[in-house]
Amino acid sequence: MMRRSLCAAAVLVALAMLFPATSSAQTEAQLKARLDTLKRDAAAAGDAYSKAYWALDESEVRIAKLDKAIRKTNRELKTARGTLNSRASSIYRREELDFIGFLLGASSFESFVSRFEFLSRIGTADAEAVSRVTALHTKLTSQRRSIAEERTSRLKDVKRLRSKRDALQRRLKSKEAEFRRVKEQLDSVRSGGRPRPGDIAASPGPNGMVFPVVGSYYYSDTWGASRSGGRRRHQGTDVMAPRGTKLVAIMSGTVRTKSNRLGGKTIWLTASNGWQFYYAHLDSYVVTSGRVKAGQVIGTVGSTGNASASSPHLHLQIHPGGGRPVNPFPYLRSME
Repeated sequence: MMRRSLCAAAVLVALAMLFPATSSAQTEAQLKARLDTLKRDAAAAGDAYSKAYWALDESEVRIAKLDKAIRKTNRELKTARGTLNSRASSIYRREELDFIGFLLGASSFESFVSRFEFLSRIGTADAEAVSRVTALHTKLTSQRRSIAEERTSRLKDVKRLRSKRDALQRRLKSKEAEFRRVKEQLDSVRSGGRPRPGDIAASPGPNGMVFPVVGSYYYSDTWGASRSGGRRRHQGTDVMAPRGTKLVAIMSGTVRTKSNRLGGKTIWLTASNGWQFYYAHLDSYVVTSGRVKAGQVIGTVGSTGNASASSPHLHLQIHPGGGRPVNPFPYLRSME
């Protein structure tokens, strides 16, 4: 009887030890699935915004190329007109229209032939100059028509982008409260139910790094995409989020703040392992210098610098070992 009781007790203890682990794993999977659903809802609006954004960017690239082409054509036309005007002025100034007199003034047949050939070359050169001026003028007119049409198209792209941007911001804000709640639950499960320190706002993801934005967000892989009308390439990932959303340290390390024209309010986080993380377009700083822990709040999402005031986001760069930047997209995916 005693042996049966001990066996039963052992089974109950084993089940008690096994069940919470199984339950936690299921709960984590369910919470992760819920977060993925919330992100997919935002992604639908985010993808529409991205499509409109790149349509506008392509318009700006085409306009930049047309502007450059028009400047080149104008320079060529100015030179060609100058050449033609100079030749016409020279002819009238020297009274070289008296071709017959010029030819009859030859002292020999050889001189006559030479003068005739000279006048023929002048006539051909003048005709070529006139033809070049005419062709360049036609080309310039066509280019100006094209850029006018492109600018009209760009206005439509701007209107479309604003509509998609506003829809994305509304979507993110509508999911904010639930996103935060589910993320808190997921962090709790991942930490085994242990309470977080009061100055830590988020826990590490599967790759040991903390996702930098604490709240609803949207991002896509834009590494290497054109920026500023094709004059530079994107060397980071833009994480769209409502203005004022908390930003946290991806890893423990040291922060320093700096403002610049493109990035606005920025933070450089140098992790303990030598990696560097660049946060740009912040709305405000929470920590301006010194040591920080992974998951500690260091600033908030904004649109300072060259970011659109109505499109707050975090521009994030990752520099492994403090070297050249790499695509943050796969790292961000592994932080979730």
